[in-house]
This record gives sequence, structure tokens and C-alpha cells, in this order.
Amino acid sequence: MDPFQGLADFVLGRLKQSAIALWLKLLFTLSFSATVAFLFVAGTVMLKSGSALIGMATGMISASICMLGVFKSSKLTKGLLVVVPKAVTEAEAQTATQVISK
Repeated sequence: MDPFQGLADFVLGRLKQSAIALWLKLLFTLSFSATVAFLFVAGTVMLKSGSALIGMATGMISASICMLGVFKSSKLTKGLLVVVPKAVTEAEAQTATQVISK
């Protein structure tokens, strides 16, 4: 039996349960959601309007809305005070987003 394998299993098992791993998972979820939203919306608007500036601006708005949605739904951020412009929360309420749980 390999003693290093047991140590590695123990360390990896503890890491999965640690708060650092949970925060890293939240950061990945925030980044992934924002990137997908930005790329999709910016690309769609750029193709339809022909303006890269309008596409990027619209993509940034949609990315911020998705990030706020992930942040609000996370158990890790429960009880944290976050200040955002009123327009962001209004836009979030009017945006049709889909939550996918894997």
C-alpha cells in the first residue's frame, strides 16, 4: 500500500469540504456564467447591429445581471451586504434567465 496515496486522499477529501473550495467553486460559477452571457449577448448584438461597441456594452450588462443572480443565490454570500445600482436589480427582474443546476 502506498502511504502517499492515503495522504493525498485525505488532503483532497478535506479540501473538498473546506470553505476555500466552496469559495473557489463560487468564483468559477460567477466567471463561467458571466463569460457565457457576455459572449452570447455581445456576439448576437454585434451580428444584428454591426456595432462592436453596442455589442460589448450589452454583453457587459447581461454579464453583470448573471453575476448578481449567482451571487444572490449562493449560500456563501447569505448575509453579506452588497450595494448595486437600482437599475441593475430592475434589469435583473426583467431579464429572462435560466438557472441550470448540474
